[in-house]
Amino acid sequence: VTCASSLLSSSHGLLCFSRSTSSVSSLSIFNPLTRSSRSIKFPSYSFPFELLSLVTSPDGYKIFTLCPSSSAASSRSVCLYDSGDRTWRKFGGVDQVLPRGFNQDGVFYNGSLYFARSEPFIIVSVDLNDGKWTTTATGHGVFPGEDHITFARLVSDPERKILYMVGGIGSNGICRSIKIWEFKDETLSWIETETLPDIVCRKFTSVCYHNYEHVYCLWHKEMICVCCYNWPEILFFHVGRRTWHWVPKCPSLPEKWSCGFRWFSFVPSLSASV
Repeated sequence: VTCASSLLSSSHGLLCFSRSTSSVSSLSIFNPLTRSSRSIKFPSYSFPFELLSLVTSPDGYKIFTLCPSSSAASSRSVCLYDSGDRTWRKFGGVDQVLPRGFNQDGVFYNGSLYFARSEPFIIVSVDLNDGKWTTTATGHGVFPGEDHITFARLVSDPERKILYMVGGIGSNGICRSIKIWEFKDETLSWIETETLPDIVCRKFTSVCYHNYEHVYCLWHKEMICVCCYNWPEILFFHVGRRTWHWVPKCPSLPEKWSCGFRWFSFVPSLSASV
C-alpha cells in the first residue's frame, strides 16, 4: 500500500506528519532521536483541516487545527487533540475572528495560540484548554500614523516566554522597512526593539516580489528567522547579539530552484515523548 506523508509542524524534538493511504488518513508524531512514533487517527474519515500546529509541554503535547463544523458545513471549528487522554475536542467561534483564506500558523505563548491579522491589524488568541477566543491587542500606538502595516508575523521565545512581532511598514501595499516589536504583558503594549538595515530590507522585499503572503517566521534557539516560501535562504536576527545574517541556500537544492519550500525549527530531545 502506498503512503503519502508530509511534514506539517514541529515542536520540542517532535515532528508531526500527515499520512494518507488509499484506505485511511491519520497524523504521525515522530521523535527522530529516539526513533519512536505514534499514529493519531482523525476524528472522522473525511477530515479536511487547516492551520495545524503541534504544541508540546512537560505533560505531553496538543495538536491544534481548524476543521469543518459538525453543525454546518459552511462554518469551521477548532479541533484539539490532547496526548494526555488521546481524544479530540471541538470548539466554535473561529469564524468570528479568523477569515477564510487566513494562512499564517499560530504561535504558542502563555497557554494560547496567537494569530496576527492585517487589514485591519488585530491580534487574536485561542486558549488551548477551553478553546476560548480573545482579542489581545490592536495596532494603536504601534505603527506611525502616516504609514500602515504591510504584513505582521508573530514568533515566541519559549525559554524566556517572550512574544515578538515582525512587521513590515509602508504605504500603498509596499513595504519600506521591517521592524521587530516585543509584547509587554504588564502594559499590554508593543515596544519596538529592532529595525532591519535598509540594504538587507531591500534584498528581502525584492525576493518576496512584494507578495507578503509568502512571508513567515519561526523561532530557533536565540534566533528570529524570517523566511519566504519562494526563496531558499533564511534571514535571521540573533536576539542576544542583535545582529542580522543570511543562511545561504542548502547545497542539496537544485540550481534552478523554483518550487515552494518551508523551513521548520527542530531541536532534538530525548525527553520528548510521543
